[in-house]
Amino acid sequence: MGKTAWIFPGQGSQTVGMGQTFLNNPEQLQAVSRRLGFDLLDAMAAGSNEELQRTEVAQPAIVAHAASLAHAYANAGAVPDLVIGHSVGEYAALVVAGVIDLEEASVLVHERGKLMSEVKDGTMAAVIGMTDLDEAFHVTEKISASGNLVQIANYNCPGQFVISGHVDAIKQAETDLKEAGAKRILQLDVSGAFHSSYMVPAATRFKDVLASSPFRPATVEIISNVDADVHTEPEKLKALLTEQLYAPVRFEACVRKAIDAGVDTFIEFGPTSPLSGLIKRIDSNVTLKQATTLEEVAALGGEVRA
Repeated sequence: MGKTAWIFPGQGSQTVGMGQTFLNNPEQLQAVSRRLGFDLLDAMAAGSNEELQRTEVAQPAIVAHAASLAHAYANAGAVPDLVIGHSVGEYAALVVAGVIDLEEASVLVHERGKLMSEVKDGTMAAVIGMTDLDEAFHVTEKISASGNLVQIANYNCPGQFVISGHVDAIKQAETDLKEAGAKRILQLDVSGAFHSSYMVPAATRFKDVLASSPFRPATVEIISNVDADVHTEPEKLKALLTEQLYAPVRFEACVRKAIDAGVDTFIEFGPTSPLSGLIKRIDSNVTLKQATTLEEVAALGGEVRA
């Protein structure tokens, strides 16, 4: 029997009403809210789309939701062999791996979100149907050399990557990448140029935030977005999380690393399940499962205790 990886999506996976699954068991998220200084559960259960689009709200909401579902499954006796998060989803992975508790993770990503949202004039777009990454890199480098920066931010799966940069550079890249073979380019509803060099100032400040956070050695191996390698050591994880703010997310490489390590089943915990579709395009032979509510966690097997 193969290994199982638990996976956690990043910003963009939030959805209105996502917190309603926790209303009958609110204690843990109420404790998180006290640390944050605002009612996170209310934002998750009853917040508007506009509220959930705010980076400093979206990130703790996504992490708290995903980690709470995984915690419920763990309470039923389940244990992953590996964990992988996509961007901010790495903080849910840290919780599952025992590096930090949910309250600490939520506080960290709330601060992370505030710092990221302070960087203006940037955006991101998904590029669909272009497999020539060398040509894509050439296009983005040429645009960046003329003034405003644009970079490849996410390597998600074959035929899909994400670009990040200045609003004007993204517009130019849409035209140039279509001429170079991209079939579609979809604007992402984000507030900044995440995973690009524009985030270096935010990363510098966030490094100081992480420095005082009480990280513990991971009890479950974590595959990092930055280098698609396995890590468990606290200070190394902190360094990677700092770099993650401006480095590309190498999600496809993370998944292939897990498969090479013997993983044949991926379980996605989150408000929605965007990563499952990406993994299917990376390797259609693996087993994919999803849990977006406590009821779906229960359907995975075992008695769920939230």
